[in-house]
Amino acid sequence: MYVRLSIRFPKCVRLISQFKISTTDCVPPIPLRKLRSSETCNRKSKGLVLGVYFNENVMTNPAILTASGQKYDKEVSGRLWSMLNLSPIPKLGETRVFYDLDPNYTYVAVAGLGNECTTYNKLEKLDETKEAIRIAAGTGAMAIHKLNPKEIDVESFGNAEAAAEGAALAVWQFNEYKTTATDKAAVPKPILNLYDDCDIDGWKIGKLKAEAQNLARYLQEMPANILNPTKFAKIAVDLLCDLNINVEVKTKGWAANYGMGGFESVGKSSIQTPLYLEISYYGANERTRPVVLIGKGVTFDSGSLDLKSCEDLRYMKGDMAGAACVLAITRAAAKLKLPVNIKSFLPLCELMPSGRSPKFGDVIRSSLNKSIHVRMPSREGRLLIADSLLYARNLWPKFIIDIGTMSKELLFYLGGSASACYSNSDDLYHFLEIASAQTGDRIWRMPLWKFYESRVKNCDIADIANTGREKYGDSANCAAFLRQFVLDSQWAHIDTYNVAYTKGADFPYLPRGMTGRPTRTVIELLHQMIAASKL
Repeated sequence: MYVRLSIRFPKCVRLISQFKISTTDCVPPIPLRKLRSSETCNRKSKGLVLGVYFNENVMTNPAILTASGQKYDKEVSGRLWSMLNLSPIPKLGETRVFYDLDPNYTYVAVAGLGNECTTYNKLEKLDETKEAIRIAAGTGAMAIHKLNPKEIDVESFGNAEAAAEGAALAVWQFNEYKTTATDKAAVPKPILNLYDDCDIDGWKIGKLKAEAQNLARYLQEMPANILNPTKFAKIAVDLLCDLNINVEVKTKGWAANYGMGGFESVGKSSIQTPLYLEISYYGANERTRPVVLIGKGVTFDSGSLDLKSCEDLRYMKGDMAGAACVLAITRAAAKLKLPVNIKSFLPLCELMPSGRSPKFGDVIRSSLNKSIHVRMPSREGRLLIADSLLYARNLWPKFIIDIGTMSKELLFYLGGSASACYSNSDDLYHFLEIASAQTGDRIWRMPLWKFYESRVKNCDIADIANTGREKYGDSANCAAFLRQFVLDSQWAHIDTYNVAYTKGADFPYLPRGMTGRPTRTVIELLHQMIAASKL
């Protein structure tokens, strides 16, 4: 039996501080004493992140340090609180850094947590307590990380798992190709530790979830000339085989024999050899029905003959975001030893303009012997996923989730707020919604109606087209197209085009760049369904 424990601390129990709040101008801290050179060497590379609540609706004493913050303040004879009162108290998403308050920490960051008594917000579909903790831990760790410490201690703020997620996501950087000896921007990642809390298990789980998302970010950030399908497959083998996860690398000949017409059509457009990865993790009895995860793995998407704009091409190295997420999710499930069987399918290829590219009006066939009209060659991801959905039918899965960057129009519909989710199962979507509320990486249900099915079936020369004739509604058209290959399985399609990249404004703990979303949400989904005995 799998049991997951979560320790929650009271949020609305407040201690009355002996200090009064002032908003005078900030002045530099006064050195307390001269330090010996050996002591300086021991101190100069360690930081601490603490929190402060600010209740705008409270007239007297609207600010209060967290329990760990108050404990630390007593240890430094009230100097932290007195320095904090020299300027406005940081609100949610804001941080102030202090120096030389005690012999153990060179830097102490106080991060704002906002209102003290937040909870689950039904309207926002979000656990605002956990999200505030992620923001505070992330902004605090990021502020200290800029000072190049070797270690950062982070308090739990009442939930060690959320604190670990926020801190680990915030300090991650893609420095793979920077020369650290000459480039000061290539700052090494500091060691993150839990401060003044006993929930070590929650901290480790949070770090593993963040590590999984950071792995997906790492793969998305890799240049397309380096991360081709062959390199991706090699990385998958290296990462997973040590965890006793079986990885089968299959060639285009295998795909052709199985009748994967979409995968074959897209893969032949490039000189890079297309590969199909089948990943198997067995955390339960081998006879237990598996969960199937499918990730779109186009390592560079030029749009084929429907060439994308120069602005869009800048981000197309990340068009394998779905495959990166699925790889990271499977690895995290193994490291967490989740009692579940997972089958992951990653169709890996490039889409390039060439004499062998799919053209407007092509007709291809799936293994179901269903003919597909290629109405737009740039809508290639759904062809790969459709082949994988048919292949997954042989496994009698408990449910199927496919993830991929499909439709640009989601940037206008949802911005970076949430991934679009289409599902034929209310139960599966319900668990996904709960999981996304816990992780802060939300999903939003979109319509899977016959209205859109009629669009893709409105085709004169084939059974179905890969999109509709209309200019708008392509994300829903994509889901309607994929539904034709699902049959009776519980299934959810997650379109992540709008959340795969951020300019740094969506989440304070996710700096500018590729995001790795929704990796943590799917991991949390597996946790939730195991706890509810649905897996």
